[in-house]
Amino acid sequence: MESNDAVQLFRLFLFLITAIPFASSSSLKTDAQALLSFKKTIRSDPNRVLSTWQLNRDPCTWFGVTCSAAARRVTQLDLSDNGLSGTSFTPLSSLDMLAVLNLHLNSFPVNSTSLLQLPYSLTHLDLSFSRISGPLPENLFSRCPNLEVVNLSYNNFTGSLPEDLLINSNKLRSLDISSNNLTGSISGLRIGRDSMLALLDLSGNRLTDSIPFALSNCTGLKTLNLADNLIAGEIPKSLGELTKLEVLDLSHNQITGWIPYELGNVCGYLKELRLSVNNISGSIPPAFSSCSNLQILDMSNNNMSGPLVDSIFQNLGSIQEIHLGNNAISGLFPSSISSCKSLRILDLSSNKISGTIPRDLCPGASSLEELRMPDNLITGEIPSELSKCSQLKSIDFSLNYLNGSIPPELGQLENLQQLIAWFNSLEGKIPPELGKCKNLKDLILNNNHLSGEIPVELFNCSNLEWISLTSNGFTGEIPREFGSLTRLAVLQLGNNSLAGEIPGELANCSTLVWLDLNSNKLTGEIPPRLGRQLGAKSLSGILSGNTLVFVRNVGNSCKGVGGLLEFSGIRPERLLQVPTLRTCDFTRLYSGPVLSLFTKYQTLEYLDLSYNELRGKIPEEFGGMVALQVLELSHNQLSGEIPSSLGQLKNLGVFDASHNRLQGHIPDSFSNLSFLVQIDLSNNELTGQIPSRGQLSTLPASQYANNPGLCGVPLPECQTENTQPTTNPSANDDGKGGHKPATASWANSIVLGVLISIASVCILIVWVIAMRARRKEAEEVKMLSSLQASHAATTWKIDKEKEPLSINVATFQRQLRKLKFSQLIEATNGFSAASLIGCGGFGEVFRATLKDGSSVAIKKLIRLSCQGDREFMAEMETLGKIKHKNLVPLLGYCKVGEERLLVYEYMEYGSLEEMLHGRTKTRDRRNLTWEERKKIARGAAKGLCFLHHNCIPHIIHRDMKSSNVLLDHEMEARVSDFGMARLISALDTHLSVSTLAGTPGYVPPEYYQSFRCTAKGDVYSFGVVMLELLTGKRPTDKEDFGDTNLVGWAKMKVREGKQMEVIDSELLMVTKGTDEAEVKEVVAMLRELMPGSADGSSNSA
Repeated sequence: MESNDAVQLFRLFLFLITAIPFASSSSLKTDAQALLSFKKTIRSDPNRVLSTWQLNRDPCTWFGVTCSAAARRVTQLDLSDNGLSGTSFTPLSSLDMLAVLNLHLNSFPVNSTSLLQLPYSLTHLDLSFSRISGPLPENLFSRCPNLEVVNLSYNNFTGSLPEDLLINSNKLRSLDISSNNLTGSISGLRIGRDSMLALLDLSGNRLTDSIPFALSNCTGLKTLNLADNLIAGEIPKSLGELTKLEVLDLSHNQITGWIPYELGNVCGYLKELRLSVNNISGSIPPAFSSCSNLQILDMSNNNMSGPLVDSIFQNLGSIQEIHLGNNAISGLFPSSISSCKSLRILDLSSNKISGTIPRDLCPGASSLEELRMPDNLITGEIPSELSKCSQLKSIDFSLNYLNGSIPPELGQLENLQQLIAWFNSLEGKIPPELGKCKNLKDLILNNNHLSGEIPVELFNCSNLEWISLTSNGFTGEIPREFGSLTRLAVLQLGNNSLAGEIPGELANCSTLVWLDLNSNKLTGEIPPRLGRQLGAKSLSGILSGNTLVFVRNVGNSCKGVGGLLEFSGIRPERLLQVPTLRTCDFTRLYSGPVLSLFTKYQTLEYLDLSYNELRGKIPEEFGGMVALQVLELSHNQLSGEIPSSLGQLKNLGVFDASHNRLQGHIPDSFSNLSFLVQIDLSNNELTGQIPSRGQLSTLPASQYANNPGLCGVPLPECQTENTQPTTNPSANDDGKGGHKPATASWANSIVLGVLISIASVCILIVWVIAMRARRKEAEEVKMLSSLQASHAATTWKIDKEKEPLSINVATFQRQLRKLKFSQLIEATNGFSAASLIGCGGFGEVFRATLKDGSSVAIKKLIRLSCQGDREFMAEMETLGKIKHKNLVPLLGYCKVGEERLLVYEYMEYGSLEEMLHGRTKTRDRRNLTWEERKKIARGAAKGLCFLHHNCIPHIIHRDMKSSNVLLDHEMEARVSDFGMARLISALDTHLSVSTLAGTPGYVPPEYYQSFRCTAKGDVYSFGVVMLELLTGKRPTDKEDFGDTNLVGWAKMKVREGKQMEVIDSELLMVTKGTDEAEVKEVVAMLRELMPGSADGSSNSA
């Protein structure tokens, strides 16, 4: 019996040792089949990394696959950063020993529920930058309880963060869900007391409410990042229990209150504390003095106050960066900062710190690289001891009260790149020793009391990019050595006492795009070439680290057009708050980082040579400066004619050559300057007619004043020389006197009879005319009274006009040539409410039915406070000549009293706005088909394109919207109201900005930064119109969009993967077959237009 048992055990042993290899092989084969099934879901493999996945190869040698040595099973799959595009994770679910899955930087635009199909065995999961969308699964960690490290950042997870997400995550050590679109409250998040979390990153979402109290359960937490959300409330004291915390980032939220004293308890291991861009108040807790391991302290852009206590910095031996800018911190500059041996960056910008800069700051803080203290109350001198901080790269003391001279010892700072100290009271000369700073890029010392000559040693600094010495007392000549600076982009030497000629060597500055030499004593002729020339090689990185403000002088309180200021770390509103800066009336046109376009201009962009003693002619070569936007030459002694080549400067916006001795005609080529907004040619000796085409005739007369020979709109009309023929008295007949013949008496009788008859007929005619006039006058009184009747839809101011009804309408159509104002009253039934068909930003629109049965549309413009008849007529003559099949043609215009009327062709189907959004209950409303919508979009695009590119002058619409896209009897789109904003702004400078800026919902976001209307802005507005066509929704609707608009709503829907919800439901009802396929193609395009990351909110187009 025992022997039988032994035999059976032996057989079982043999079976097991032979079966185990087969089982192992079978499992690896199953893994291979799962991987091949996964490969089939990959639509794109640009690097062909999966080409090695073949059945005839060992799966453990396939690209990205790692197997365990003992069990021969797939345990790791790493396909990160290969540009793969797939459709499913489901095939991976059978890889039951897979521990590591890394698909970082690939494209898997699947729904978030696919995460629940991942293998149970996973411990490490990285799906960052994978374009996954949808809500975060609440039971993710229940399905995959072994997960330890999870990275789901930079996807499109939406909805709220599940409160119970972390309940079953006992093994989880790292969770990164940053840069998604998670919303809703975070305060109720639950975390178990046995949590092993060491890293939690929820930054870059839109989470709200307060910081969750449950975070105090994560006692092992080392990194907590909640930055870039909408978290409010105060910092909870319970965070002080996270004693192992190394990184705490709560920046860019809406946190209020004081920093709790208990937060000092985390100082043991804390390396980074970032609380910037919140509403935190109070002072820095003294308990932070024990943060001996702290490397980065950033509390900038808050409402913090109180002094910087010296004791805080004494023990911060590891601190590398201190950012406290844009607060209200007061008190003296803390001398204990000299104890921070590792400190590289000290930024105290825009505070109320007073006192002097401690002389022992250097070499105490010997590692210091950036010392930024603009916009404070610092007094005294710049300490020469700063030269002992040999690593210094940037020094910024702008907007303070420093005095004394610039220490020559600063020349010992070989690494110095920026020396910025504008708007102080510095005196003396620029020390020649600064020429030893070979790496110096920015020397910005404007608005001080510096004097002497510009030292030639300075030009040893061959990397100089921005030199600003404006508003000082410099004398001598402009050194010719400026021409050796091959990276110089901005040179501002205005408002000094520089003499001599402008050096021609400035033409060698191949990157110079901004040159300001105004208000000096410069003489001689203007060099034919200055700054950057066409074809010059572009250099990258110039001015890349700068933040600038461009201020434009307004009125005559200051000379010159304006200037650039380096404004890094300074609040823009400080321009208005510093009284001494307000000696000039100015407006801020731009503030922010240096625009990339600024350093890519092909030629000089800004040139101000005004208020000097320059003579000679304006160089003909200036016409080759194709990028020139500002040309300021006023108050000199220039003579000769204005070069016609300046008409080639398509980007020119400001041209001032007033107060010179210019002669000849204004070149007709100036008619091509379609972006010209300011021209001043007053006080010269110009003659001839002002060109009637283009912008020139629409500008104020004051800009042409005191040119005795100049005429034409807006000045008085030119007089033609008519020679008057002289009449010679008839010679007296030398006949002899005698008796008249007998026939003379008879002839006189006949003449007398004829005269009496004629007189009788004339009296009769006069009586008839008088009777008719009386009847006509009664009819006119009746007709004029109808304008003021109760049924009239508008008010009129025509009291001072004589015989208003007889005023002719100036027309551009032969069949309307005899049209009068009285006929317009008849055709509109006294401009009654029944004939009113629309109201817009520029006035009311009436339908008029003429006697021949044809219809026209009459726009009654809004009444203006400034009456410019010449400007109005000139603009109308320009607009009347513009003809295109996709523009609503102007048929005529007239002025009656203080009213201005425009006559347009009537559009049968009204506006696109009415077609899409109006008359919802009426029987005649129709749903636009897909073909009709495409036709309307094409037509509107062609009309706008004509205005921007083919029309002379080029016209920026400024108010492109669906109500300005009209539809004729063939449903062809016609753009209307073009030129209206320019006309209104030319006639009335008192209108608010919003009147001219366009309509909310259509205005591009960048307009609110620069307040400049551009063709690109029109294109953005047209894009909104196209979205209206696609969605059937208005651009702003509180019910549909809340606080956002149509563009933001559409972006949100696309990010959520709900792009089909964007399509107009009425369009889907009438769309079939090919049209339906095209609509879906447009929906796909919407998805493609979204940026790769989830954060697409900053894109304006």
